[in-house]
Amino acid sequence: ATTSGAVTVSAVKPDGVAVALQNLGYKAELAKDANGDPLINTDIGGWQAALLFYECNEKTHDGCQSLQFVANFTPEKKFTADDAVRFNRNTRFASVSLDKDQSVMMTWDVVTGKGIDLEVFSNAVDMFRSAMDTLGTEVFK
Repeated sequence: ATTSGAVTVSAVKPDGVAVALQNLGYKAELAKDANGDPLINTDIGGWQAALLFYECNEKTHDGCQSLQFVANFTPEKKFTADDAVRFNRNTRFASVSLDKDQSVMMTWDVVTGKGIDLEVFSNAVDMFRSAMDTLGTEVFK
């Protein structure tokens, strides 16, 4: 929290990010990635996703400065590189890529630094959920 009493969310405090997600009504399980950095497994709007923490201290794995929402999809209908380019062009902040196995990954980066307002974080979560909804209609029958 800042001196004004506003609630903030920061990658510096992974537990606070998990609590913020839970307060928004989403599941949030704090874990660690393969490098030892924080990771949150979540379910947003019925979609499984993860929050990865970036710009963390290489030795202590704390002091992270940014988050990346990640969702992976295994398409039931054809989704091409051209579809990914179109989606990226039409969906601000989202980045969609295709893997060799045709799986689709969407990422969404949020720089938090020492903290962003809870309302700003909530808007980012809502926009990510909306982008997952849109992508879901494109990859599933």
